[in-house]
Amino acid sequence: MSAAAGPRIVPPWTYRPGPDVAIEPPPGLVKAQDLAKGAAAAGIAALLPGVTEREIELAIGAYLAAEGVAHVWTITNVGLGENARICFPTHPPTDLAASERDLVMIDVHPITAEGFWGDCTRCGIVGDYPEARKALADLTAIHRETLAKCRPGMPANVLFGLSEERLTAEGFVLLDLLANIGHSLTPGAAYLHQFIDAGNDTAMWGAWAVEPFVSRDGVAVKVEDLVWFGRDACTVL
Repeated sequence: MSAAAGPRIVPPWTYRPGPDVAIEPPPGLVKAQDLAKGAAAAGIAALLPGVTEREIELAIGAYLAAEGVAHVWTITNVGLGENARICFPTHPPTDLAASERDLVMIDVHPITAEGFWGDCTRCGIVGDYPEARKALADLTAIHRETLAKCRPGMPANVLFGLSEERLTAEGFVLLDLLANIGHSLTPGAAYLHQFIDAGNDTAMWGAWAVEPFVSRDGVAVKVEDLVWFGRDACTVL
């Protein structure tokens, strides 16, 4: 007796590493990253003197819940003051409150109902803090330059070198605990192809998070966006 005929059920994103990777980023990935960016913006909007890291985390959670997101693939990082110098899964938001002059670093990692993962980091500044505003503006400019230099299949360590050279020239020191500026991102897995660092010569195809995390003159700043390393071109999500 033959099996009953039915639909063929396949993953929403067929991951094909190498030069035959999809030309355009999967729509589900685009949606996940839009949600990550929106959630980070919601956290920045909640920044006021006296607001705690946990309260900012709750504002982010409220945004994600309203958008139908029920899960994240690692904790939501919220760092104020000295806590902005650490962005790691072992450092969750605390009851530390924003001062009259402060900076918050927010890193958000939503999972959509379809199973796609997003990853976005943004910083917000409150009060008269020119050093922080200058550091964030300079890092953002370098970050955009780095994104513009992304090429399909380029080795991860080459992109790291291009970014590190500019960061060093502008007086920044890398803060990442694993000495990288990003990582691979696949459906259901981060870090499968490891990190954008000095020792990883993996060819970059598919989705990678680019996230320089640095300090200058005592001010820690970080920005993060996803890049789709497609067959013919790179797309910043």
